[in-house]
Amino acid sequence: MDSLFMEFVHSLCVSAGWFFTPFFRIISVLGEKSWFFLLISCFLCLHKKTRWIGATAILAIFLGWIIADFGLKPLIMRDRPYMTGNLYLDYWELAGSYPETDYSMPSGHVLGCAAFFISLYITSRKSVRPYISTIGIIVVALMALSRMYFMHHYFSDCAVAVILAAIVSFMSKWIMKMIYKVFKANEDIGFCNFVINFDLFAKK
Repeated sequence: MDSLFMEFVHSLCVSAGWFFTPFFRIISVLGEKSWFFLLISCFLCLHKKTRWIGATAILAIFLGWIIADFGLKPLIMRDRPYMTGNLYLDYWELAGSYPETDYSMPSGHVLGCAAFFISLYITSRKSVRPYISTIGIIVVALMALSRMYFMHHYFSDCAVAVILAAIVSFMSKWIMKMIYKVFKANEDIGFCNFVINFDLFAKK
């Protein structure tokens, strides 16, 4: 499966690299350290009705980063495709020769992206979930393709990242529920009241 996907993304590079290289580069940059998804999550925290949705997404991304970068990556120590020195090195050079420094398994870009959308899906109203799932599947798929396109990850790296994203998202939802109950029970305390009720977009 890994080799099939590598050959597929390489065929995209060969046939229309003039389009796919800058396009996937933009997608990849948006997922760097999950900054784009963290920014959206922080924005959600400014509104009372979406605060816990944004907070859950931030926690999920953070937990995923801790588990991946300080747990699985140094434990598995899987080299990135282009680091193997075989045919994938040639594919990497054709795609732009963008370097990476750490290990491959799992993909941090895909993990952060998937954790964001899964968190949104499981914490949002049922009426908006179909839209979130559709957009999420498209964006996560593009993120995974971009990481494989530049020979930074195998398909299996991305698949493991999505599974891990689901786990940390449900963990984060449970943790945030517990935190919300504590803050709600102590709403008479100034800080707790601020966290529960502050709304930047409330009508004056």
